[in-house]
Amino acid sequence: MKLRELFPTATFDCEVLGLTQDSQKVQKGFVFFAIKGHTVDGHKFIPAALQNGACAIISQEKLDYKEAVLVENIEASMAAAALKFYDNPSNKLKMFAITGTKGKTSISYLLESILLEAGKIPAVLGTINYRINRQVLSKAPNTTPAALTLQNILHTAVNRKADSCIMEVSSHALELKRVEGVNFDTAIFTNLQRDHLDFHHTFENYFKAKYKLFESLLNPQNPKQNKTAIINIDDEYGQKLYKMLEGKIKVLTYSIKKCKADFVATNICPSLDGVTFEVNGQKAKINLLGAHNVYNALAAIAAASTYGIKLETAIKGIAKLQGVAGRMQAIKVGQPFYVFVDFAYTEEALLRAFDTVKPYRRGKIITVFGCGGERDTTKRPLMGACTVKNSDWVIITNDNPRREDPQNILKDILAGVGENKNYEVELDRRKAINKAIAQAKAGDIVLIAGKGHEDYQILPIGKIHFSDEEEALKALKNYV
Repeated sequence: MKLRELFPTATFDCEVLGLTQDSQKVQKGFVFFAIKGHTVDGHKFIPAALQNGACAIISQEKLDYKEAVLVENIEASMAAAALKFYDNPSNKLKMFAITGTKGKTSISYLLESILLEAGKIPAVLGTINYRINRQVLSKAPNTTPAALTLQNILHTAVNRKADSCIMEVSSHALELKRVEGVNFDTAIFTNLQRDHLDFHHTFENYFKAKYKLFESLLNPQNPKQNKTAIINIDDEYGQKLYKMLEGKIKVLTYSIKKCKADFVATNICPSLDGVTFEVNGQKAKINLLGAHNVYNALAAIAAASTYGIKLETAIKGIAKLQGVAGRMQAIKVGQPFYVFVDFAYTEEALLRAFDTVKPYRRGKIITVFGCGGERDTTKRPLMGACTVKNSDWVIITNDNPRREDPQNILKDILAGVGENKNYEVELDRRKAINKAIAQAKAGDIVLIAGKGHEDYQILPIGKIHFSDEEEALKALKNYV
C-alpha cells in the first residue's frame, strides 16, 4: 500500500510494507509511529527506526527529517492507518465488546466457552492474553491492545478462519482511540465502580469514556446488522445508559434482582464449588465463585443470543468453564484451609471477594493486599478501611508500586485503617504471602488480593517475574 493512501497529508510517497511503534520491529519499508507516552518518548528512537529501514516517521511534532509526516492526532492516525492497511478485519468477524469496571475478563471467558460449545471459532483479546481458538498468541500488556496490534490480531484471526472476536474494551482504550474504526456487533456494559479516577478525574468523565463504545454502535458508518447493547440494569449507570440508548438501538438487559429484564437469574445458590441458579426459568451452573459471577454469566448468555445461540447451548457452555486465572482462583495442594488468589484492586472488588467467602468461613480470614503506585490514590484509604473491617488479620504489602515510593502508598492505605490494630506491614510481597500461609489454621481463609493472574511485579527498580499463584504454591509445600 502507498504511504499517501494511509496518510493524505504526506508530502512524499513510498511503498508501505508494515506499521509499528516499536523501533526494534522496524524493517525496510515500515512506517514508524513516534508516540510520546507517559514514561517513554518514541521520538528518541527515530534514528534507530531510520537505520532499520523505516520509510516514514509519523509524529504530532514537526520534525527535521525528510521522512517525517506531520499529523494532528497520532493515536487517531495510527488507528485509521491500521484499519486501511489490514482492510478492516472487524467487518469479517462477529465482534463482541465488553466494557465496565469489573467482570470483563470473566465474561470474556464465559462467552468464549459458549461460542466453543456452539461450534464457533472465537478470538479473545483481554486482560490475561490474546488468543484465537484457545491458542494463545501472547500475554496481554494492555487490556485492549494499541490500534496497530489490535488490527494485526484481528487480521490474523480472519486468516485463521475465526468467525468471531470477544474484546475487553477499557476506558483508556476508548479515550486513546485504540478501537477507532472497529465495527462491533454487540457491546456489553457491566457496571461502573470507583477506578481510574487518576485518568478520568470524575465519575461522569469515566462514564462518558465508556459511553463512546455504545456511540460507535449508533454510528451510521458501522455497517453491521442487528447491532445490540447489553446492559446490567441493576447498576445505577447501567440504568442511565439504558435511558440514553432506548429507542435508538436494540437493547437487551440482565438482572438478578427480579426486576423486569430480558435475562433474569433466580434461585441463586452460591458455594465454594460454584453457583447454581435459574436463568429465565432454566437451571444453570457455573464453576466460578460468588453470586456476582451470575451477572457475568447472564451477560455472556445475552451476548450469545445475539449470535443466534439458544439458551440451552449457552447454559452448557458456561458450565464447561472450570475457572478464570486470578479470579477467586483456589490454590489447593491438600492443605486444611482455603487459599484464594483474586484480582481485587478496588474497594468494591474486595467487598465482593469477602462476600463470596464469608458464608463459608469456619475460622479466620487472613488477607494480603496492597495498592498500585502511580494510579488512583483516592481508592487507597477506602481499600484499607474495607480490608481491616472484613478480615481477622491483614498483611499490607506492595502491589505494583511502579516508580512511586512504597511508603507513600502505605501512608495512604493506613489513613483508611484508622485505629484498627488487626494488621501488620510487610512490603516484600513474597514474605507477606509466606506469613499469611504460615499462620493459617484448619478452616481459615487466606485471600491474596490485587494482582490475580499477573506474573510480574513492577517495582521502582523495574519489572520482575512474580506470581501470587506460584508463591502461594511454594508456601503451601509445608502442608503436604
